[in-house]
Amino acid sequence: MKEIELFGTKVLSGTRREFLNAIEERIEKNIKTFVVTMNASILLKAIEDAGYRAIVNSADLVVPDGFGVVWAMKTLTGETTERLPGVEIMKHLCERSKEKGWKVYLLGTKREIVEKAKQVLERSGVRVVGCHDGFFSEKESPKIVEDVNRSSTDLLFVGMGVPRQEEWIYRNFPQLNVKLAMGVGGSIDVVSGKKKRAPEWVQRMNLEWLYRFFQSPLSKRKVPVQVSKFVFFVLREKLKNRN
Repeated sequence: MKEIELFGTKVLSGTRREFLNAIEERIEKNIKTFVVTMNASILLKAIEDAGYRAIVNSADLVVPDGFGVVWAMKTLTGETTERLPGVEIMKHLCERSKEKGWKVYLLGTKREIVEKAKQVLERSGVRVVGCHDGFFSEKESPKIVEDVNRSSTDLLFVGMGVPRQEEWIYRNFPQLNVKLAMGVGGSIDVVSGKKKRAPEWVQRMNLEWLYRFFQSPLSKRKVPVQVSKFVFFVLREKLKNRN
């Protein structure tokens, strides 16, 4: 496993097992860890927004989440890497928490959905010590941080979408008494059963983004434009590197 750079943004290259081992090792050693799971949307935002790029680069581990990032890495650097979606990291850590005794806190999405996700995880044996919806103002953040700290949680999963989830973790990370904080996008919705993850054959075709688009075409109406823009940036950069 090694760290490389895409458009001035760091990201890891390696295997799924290496990524998971690195995350677990830091949790076991009680090393406070900020994880970003980089997909094309996150990388595109980092390319266009220097402030957000600095936030991503402040993370302890930036794991390649989507096929777009894997493709960009291969195209621009020649590096081959496996990808590890955030939802799989979240589910893996929740599963490991049963054995390790790690406590979990869920932050994000609508109240009824995050509460449902909490119930689903608790029924499977995960110790969920708190949850809160993602619809709050910045003025309310100190109360959220206080609630997270009061719960003595180990793992904080933040599902508030890009870029808000990473921005929120970054701003509040110094005050958070957690072992791990990670943005998980729509993973809480998936855990709750509100949304379904793409079938395996769709995942193998690297078309999860398209499946998510069809699940919520209105809220994700900008996705096709973002995908086209991302491809353009990568191909333009490849052309630039040739000259």
